[in-house]
Amino acid sequence: MDLYFKCGKVGSAETIFKLIPKKEAVSWNVMISGYVTAGKFFEAYGIFSDMREAHVEADAITFTSVLAACSQLAALEKGKDVHKLIIERKLEDGEVVMGALLDMYAKCGAVDEAFGIFRILPERDLVSWTSMITAYGSHGRVHEALKLFADMLQSNVKPDRVTFLAILSACSHAGLVDEGCYYFNEMINVYGIIPRVEHYSCLIDLIGRAGRLNEAYEILQRNPAITDDVGLLSTLFSACRLHRNLDLGFRIARTLIEKNPDDSSTYITLSHMYASVQKWDEMRTVRSQMKKLGLKKNPGCSWTEINQKIYPFFSEDNSRLHLESVNKCILYLTSHMEDESIPFMHFDIEAQIYS
Repeated sequence: MDLYFKCGKVGSAETIFKLIPKKEAVSWNVMISGYVTAGKFFEAYGIFSDMREAHVEADAITFTSVLAACSQLAALEKGKDVHKLIIERKLEDGEVVMGALLDMYAKCGAVDEAFGIFRILPERDLVSWTSMITAYGSHGRVHEALKLFADMLQSNVKPDRVTFLAILSACSHAGLVDEGCYYFNEMINVYGIIPRVEHYSCLIDLIGRAGRLNEAYEILQRNPAITDDVGLLSTLFSACRLHRNLDLGFRIARTLIEKNPDDSSTYITLSHMYASVQKWDEMRTVRSQMKKLGLKKNPGCSWTEINQKIYPFFSEDNSRLHLESVNKCILYLTSHMEDESIPFMHFDIEAQIYS
């Protein structure tokens, strides 16, 4: 089963799982962790539920894997249920399990709960410090992230490239340009860490969002290893759209289309850029080119957790129950967003959907 999962043969692993005895946790654990690795997080939690119904006792590996699934689904209530089971099994002293629990709360947006786990960890290693810094930074609590980073240094825990990525990302979310540049230089000059593409991405995003587009472009041009990196160019391209810098934006768009002509996101951003300055003919030309090339925007997906059940939603998916009521709610909210002069009115969405 493990072999098939690692070779990408999920169906073959499932077939074997159906055939073998499942009295021990090991086979269940392989399925749960395999599904998580394959990105099938709903299926991973489903196997965990089946395991409980089969009265097979979960162990530390089980909880670590299923918490990873909850993290990716942002299924907070499911994660809390797993936390209760961990307490019942008296596994709170397990460093790996508690680390996974911290990660789950952090990625589900329950930052205070994550910090509660962080405080009682049996040992705070670099991973736990970094996870907590990431949690604060990704949820807008940048000053707490920076303070925690300072506390980590005082605890003689040496940061690595992942820690600095968390700090740079936090600065980027909060628009702290000077602080972000400071930590970027500290990473190189003090800790001797050579920045990777993801570090440059945070820096470009930070400087670009601040409107310093030419400076961001110069950083790319000065580093041959990243000059033509599509991801970094796309980050700067988005900043050009934000600040309506058409000259630089169009230059980057040409490069992106040359390098990856089948990427619909470049065309979409370019059409939005034309629309922002009311160049409708140019916008229609871009849209026509997309149609000619057969390019479409990949459908978006989101999910929500209601009454202990996770509901996925795909763009243009018309198969959902209560679809008409949901669409009415969306139209109602959209009308308020489009007209800021209308004061906010209380609207009982749940009552509308289930009435």
